[in-house]
Amino acid sequence: MTRKQIKKLDDLIGYLSTNSDRIKIIRQTLGINTDYNFLREVEIIEYLFTSVLKLRKKLDNTVICASTSGWTVNYIRQHKKYKKDEDYSVSIYFSFVEADTYE
Repeated sequence: MTRKQIKKLDDLIGYLSTNSDRIKIIRQTLGINTDYNFLREVEIIEYLFTSVLKLRKKLDNTVICASTSGWTVNYIRQHKKYKKDEDYSVSIYFSFVEADTYE
C-alpha cells in the first residue's frame, strides 16, 4: 500500500474510533455479530478498503462499493476507467439498511 492509501485507511479507521460505542449498541440491539470487538471491526474495514482498491482496476464506474457485516466502503473517482495515481475519495458508513438518517 502507498502512503496515500494508508492515510485514507487511517481516516476510515478514525470513523470507527469515533463511532465505536454507537456501532456496538447497534450490534447488541439487533443481535448481529454482538461478539465483534474493535480489532475485528478494523479487520473488516481493511478488507473492504483493499477490495475496492482491487475492484477499481476491473470495473468501469465512478463509484465502487464493497459491503459486509454492516460496513460499506465507497470509492469515488471522476473517470470511469482506472488510471494509475488517480485522485479519489473514500467514504465509509455503518448501517444494516441501505440508507439511514442516523436520527
